[in-house]
Amino acid sequence: MTCIDCRITSNVFGVEDPGEMTILRNAGALLTPDSLRSLLIAIYELHVRNIFVCGHTQCGGQMSQRRMDKTINKISKQAHSPPETVLKILGVKNVSQAFLGFEDVSQQVMKTVSLVKNHPLISPMGVHVSGFVYDTQSGEFVKIL
Repeated sequence: MTCIDCRITSNVFGVEDPGEMTILRNAGALLTPDSLRSLLIAIYELHVRNIFVCGHTQCGGQMSQRRMDKTINKISKQAHSPPETVLKILGVKNVSQAFLGFEDVSQQVMKTVSLVKNHPLISPMGVHVSGFVYDTQSGEFVKIL
């Protein structure tokens, strides 16, 4: 499970045949209801037993509260809708819920790994979950967990 960043492809994991790896993409490599649904299908239907949570440097999901506010205002302006309407359309009550921003990639990866490992529908399956940060400058992975 990785971010939506197009620099993260199966070959950066050392997998030359894309058919050998399923990549779930979600901004920030966060565990959200939709990424959980995809993980459950992968585990229960495709028999996936190893999950790598991979964040990366220079991630657009690294958003302070100020940056999330600016992003909502940008969307609001371009969509010609007040910020409150944009949040309502997104089905959330506040900007933090809309973007789930984070400031430290390593901490976010550790949080996601923990949520996946300890999820009541995943933990009984004996799935191995580990976390990495991909350095977009050097092309190297740093194992976090």
